[in-house]
Amino acid sequence: MFFIKKVIFKFMELGLGLRTCFSLETKDPIFVNFKLSPDEIEKVKAVLPDGFKLLPIRFTHLDETPHYWVSYNFYELRYPKPELSAIKKSRLEINTFVEDSLGRKGIFVFCESPFVSKESKKSLIGLICDFAEWLVTQIYGCGKLVPLQYLLSDRLKVAFSTLTHQVEIDLPTSDSREAEIVKLSSDYCLFNDISFFNQGKTFDYVNVNSSFYKAEFFSVSLTEGNVLCEGPFFKRKPDHILAHRGEISYLVNSMNRGLIKGLSHV
Repeated sequence: MFFIKKVIFKFMELGLGLRTCFSLETKDPIFVNFKLSPDEIEKVKAVLPDGFKLLPIRFTHLDETPHYWVSYNFYELRYPKPELSAIKKSRLEINTFVEDSLGRKGIFVFCESPFVSKESKKSLIGLICDFAEWLVTQIYGCGKLVPLQYLLSDRLKVAFSTLTHQVEIDLPTSDSREAEIVKLSSDYCLFNDISFFNQGKTFDYVNVNSSFYKAEFFSVSLTEGNVLCEGPFFKRKPDHILAHRGEISYLVNSMNRGLIKGLSHV
C-alpha cells in the first residue's frame, strides 16, 4: 500500500493537471501540417467559438508569407521521474492559430484532442499513468485516451483512429541528413505563449527555454511510403511534415479561466 501511495504522489508531482504549474518534457516532436484552402478555411472558422478569429502565420523561419494552417503535433511524453522511465506515452494536439476577443494571439487546440496513447502493456504503474492522463482530460474538459502509435527513428510511423479522425503515416527518414533544416518562425513562437482548450473556456500560459527557439526541424519526404489523413476539415495528404530529433521542455501555467462570453459551440 505504501508503494502505491508513493507512486500516486510521485505522479502528482509531475503536475499532470493536478498543479497549476508543471514542467512538460517532450521528445521527438513532429508537425503534420496542412496549409488550408479557401474551403477548408471556412470549415475551420465555422467551428471556432464566438470571439475567436482565425489568423495566418509564417510556420517556419523560411516562410515568406503567412498562411492559414491546421497542424497535427505528435510527440512522446518524457516523464522525468525514474519510477516512470519505462512508461512510453505519446500525445497528439490538433491546432490552429487564433486571436481571442481580448486580442490575445494563441494556439487553439481543437476539442477531442489532445489525444494520449493508452498503455498497451498492462501494469500497475501503467494503469496509474492512464488514470492520471484520463483525469487531466476531465479537468481540462477535453481530450481522450486512444490506441496511438508513434515512432520516429529510421522511419516515421504514426497511427490512430477515432470516429472523426484516421491517420496512418509510414515514411522513411533515412534521407533526413540531406533535408533542409528549418526552425519555427517568430510568428509561431509568439502564438505558442497561449494554448486555448475546451472551446476557449480555459487556457494555458506556455513558457519555453532556449531549446525551443534553437530546435532544428527537417522535412520528411512524402513521396515514398504511406500517408493517410482524414479529419473534419480534409481528406488528403499534408503539405509537409516537420520532425525534430531530441527533447523540448515547456513550463506550463495551466487551467486559466477563459474570459470569452457568449460561447455557442460546445
